[in-house]
Amino acid sequence: MSELTHALTTSLPLRRGSEGFNISQDYLVKGLIPAGALCSIYGPGGSFKSFLAVSLACHVASGKPWSGRRVSQGAVLFIAGEGGTGVSRRIRAWELCVNDEMVLDNMFRVDCPVFPATPGSVQQVILAAQDILQLTGMPVRLIILDTLARCFGSSDENTARDMGAFIQGCDAIRYHTHSTMLIVHHSGKDQDRGARGSSAFQAALDAEFNVRREGRRNAITLSCTKMKDAEMPEVTAYDLSEAEICIDDDGEPVTSLVLNDVPRRPDDDDSPATSGVPYMTHNHAALWKCINQRISQNQSCTRALLRDDLRARGMNVDKKFSRWLEKLLREQLIVLDGEEIRLADVGE
Repeated sequence: MSELTHALTTSLPLRRGSEGFNISQDYLVKGLIPAGALCSIYGPGGSFKSFLAVSLACHVASGKPWSGRRVSQGAVLFIAGEGGTGVSRRIRAWELCVNDEMVLDNMFRVDCPVFPATPGSVQQVILAAQDILQLTGMPVRLIILDTLARCFGSSDENTARDMGAFIQGCDAIRYHTHSTMLIVHHSGKDQDRGARGSSAFQAALDAEFNVRREGRRNAITLSCTKMKDAEMPEVTAYDLSEAEICIDDDGEPVTSLVLNDVPRRPDDDDSPATSGVPYMTHNHAALWKCINQRISQNQSCTRALLRDDLRARGMNVDKKFSRWLEKLLREQLIVLDGEEIRLADVGE
């Protein structure tokens, strides 16, 4: 391909047609999280999205492959906007279960919110990244904000103007640190309509992932809802297991969950969640399977749609559909959210 040899008068980076098409995209987690990108994982309360963020952070800090994917190692800054001891315990659980109990020396936390829409906060994050480089000799490759709501301050996340200021601050941090920013965010009341707040946020993302709890068990379903410059990965599921991390002052064990990054196919009917429920008939199980299929595929889940799903299975739903649904409600397997039906949330 010919070079531009004529002296240009513009300062714009002119390139010919498809020039650069074969340049490989740098990655943080290959095929999942690009390098230097703005990304988000979102989901409802109780979907274990923060546990997923911790798992990704620990794998980047350690350089260990995540879900069989290569990882570009670097230091990590985890901004735990909700404070408390939750994130530190989750990191320790990962160290014990995955890292041969060794402490991650290049994983750093800030246990308070920062506000990317505020220039002063942006500057402090940049300085923190520089300090980490001096302390570890490793550049910060990943900065996690958990959650967007806690790091949004008094601004209105539903307005494009306030969201634009937040995005601009994140872009400034990425530009000066050359890192990927991963924002942990909440889904809206209607989960099928994506993450909460202004659509300007989703439009600015390079990659976005939806996290849902798989029934009532300690497991998640991870689906990609946006991948700007690469193929979208398949929907996968991951299990979480409990780990004892220490003994408290009363001699009782302190535990946390750790995500097992070995991928598997999502369960269609999620039968373990209903195994202990009494008087579950084939009809109840069929309805439960339809609900889980719709939710795991990010589809709308209403009474009318579920009736259609069951009819397609050859079932007569004219008389007893409401009773089947009421059974799942009584057992706290599902909840009604207006017209939508969703899985019951238990824990964060």
